[in-house]
Amino acid sequence: MKYLFRALTILCFLAGCTGLFIYSRDNSRLDAEVKRLEAELGRMAIVDLELVYVAEIETPYVPPEVASHLEAIWQFRCYLPPDYDFMQMRGSGRVTDDGLYLNGGFGSNWGSPQAEAIHNLLTVSCQKDGKSLRLFCSFSGSGGTSMWNEIDPDRFDTLVVKKLVSSEQGPRSFPKDVILPLLKIYDPSTAEQAKNGDETLTTYSGGLILLCPKSREQALEQLRRGQTPSDFNPSWIATEVRDE
Repeated sequence: MKYLFRALTILCFLAGCTGLFIYSRDNSRLDAEVKRLEAELGRMAIVDLELVYVAEIETPYVPPEVASHLEAIWQFRCYLPPDYDFMQMRGSGRVTDDGLYLNGGFGSNWGSPQAEAIHNLLTVSCQKDGKSLRLFCSFSGSGGTSMWNEIDPDRFDTLVVKKLVSSEQGPRSFPKDVILPLLKIYDPSTAEQAKNGDETLTTYSGGLILLCPKSREQALEQLRRGQTPSDFNPSWIATEVRDE
């Protein structure tokens, strides 16, 4: 009887070890799957429903036959709160390292405020096109292509890329009345001094993409020209993510 009890104890122990092994293996698989989905979809916990949330997708899915023609692709998942009235703007020409200055061509379009919160995916891709860079931007159900002629595509690997958020540092949230410069790209070798009123600016060949709330439209017009609104507050503009 003693040996039978001992044998049953050993069998129960082995069964427990086997169950623990299977449980750990399944947890590892689930953890890997969660991490894969977070990388593909952009993990983003919405805490305050009245804020704008932006998360970068770490590994955007691109079909291989498309990826082979692209220099780069960025994707951002955006949570837009109810009644968020905003404009999307993208343009290229001469830009500054900081701020919203843009001396060049640009395009903009207003979205229609929605009574309910929505999630949108912003996709930006770059492709060489002769001596220019072709930029494709898709957001809020619409997309468009523009030529960034000021940027030499052969120097793409040396360009400075500034992002409002990064997958490494996670999502960020912003008030609805803040201008969001989502992406800025410029060539640091093209620095030039430009006189702007009483101020001298260092500008570069580049471009930017941003979201601007309706309440900041007039301020954006001035800031884009390198002018400072009389009642300007730096908090009106979200700053790009920085390495810690």
